[in-house]
Amino acid sequence: MDGAARLQQLLAEPGQADSALGRLCAEVLADQQRLNRRMERIGRISDGYQAELMRTNRELAAANERLAKALDDVRTLSGFIPICSCCKRVRDDGGFWDDVENYLGKHSEAVLGQSVCPDCQNASKRPVMAPSSAAGGGDEAAAEAEQLARVLANMDWAGHPLLEHYQRLSLDHQKLARRLQKISRISDGFQTQLKHLNGALERASLTDPLTGLPNRRAMIERIQRAVEAARTGPGFALAMIDVDHFKRINDSFGHAVGDAALRLLASILGEQRGKGDFVSRWGGEEFLLLCDGDDATAARSCAEALRAAVEAARIDHHGKQLGFTISIGIAVHERMLSFEDCIRDADRALYAAKSYGRNTVVCAEDL
Repeated sequence: MDGAARLQQLLAEPGQADSALGRLCAEVLADQQRLNRRMERIGRISDGYQAELMRTNRELAAANERLAKALDDVRTLSGFIPICSCCKRVRDDGGFWDDVENYLGKHSEAVLGQSVCPDCQNASKRPVMAPSSAAGGGDEAAAEAEQLARVLANMDWAGHPLLEHYQRLSLDHQKLARRLQKISRISDGFQTQLKHLNGALERASLTDPLTGLPNRRAMIERIQRAVEAARTGPGFALAMIDVDHFKRINDSFGHAVGDAALRLLASILGEQRGKGDFVSRWGGEEFLLLCDGDDATAARSCAEALRAAVEAARIDHHGKQLGFTISIGIAVHERMLSFEDCIRDADRALYAAKSYGRNTVVCAEDL
């Protein structure tokens, strides 16, 4: 007869179930059932987090592969000026892009495997995580251990037929509580990892890998927020920017030079934009600048400064200094119109700038 069956037999005897030790045994059994239900629920949640982590990690790995390819293209460019997408400074120190690619290549596996980034993984000392008290497992195990010590120290219960069974139940209960605490920490870790991975994936999905600027999706989301803000506050203007004769640049000097021109333009846009402005790569050789405020004169002045800066910039190609120009179309958002209408007006102004000979700025309200 196993311990559980023997305990049930003893509790069925007259007076045993109503005794103090019998009631303690019943309470421990009830607590074990409760902990088992909690552990089963947390286990299901943890399995869900793990499955979502694996899916998100695959998506992030695919995004990292695309970015790694772009970085590989960067390193093979002749005369390319590497611009940090964060601080916008020129990075010409050796191995900078190699370090970036190595980190991206290792980060996904490290996060999924050990919940630490490569830098922390290589550190000699890691912070020790304090036991989580969210699930109450550690506190419950300690409380039960104290209760068992008091029961064993009570001489009135020495030799009681239920004492051995209570001690076994109490030790099993402590083990179960500690296991629940461990599973809760693992589940919390999965939740944290998933949050970080989703954030990384979101950033990757909103970034253009060639230029490091926000992409079309990020710009649309920003414009939609600007439209909402314009209902009660100041409006905004859009500047559609296009590289002049971009196909000729690619045909004459190769796509590597064309890519270098786009990255250089992205760098200048980052430097020239105003504090509240937002710039993105709209597609191909087109960029879109969201100017804070609905002052057409201020937007035109900003666009002229940008046009002049690009005209003065140069790309080094096998010892030759190559230049290029841009055309810009500006449209101020009208509160009664949709943002799609504003984009169409900016595009129409850009088309007019092209027809006027390129390397110029045209405002839609002047057409």
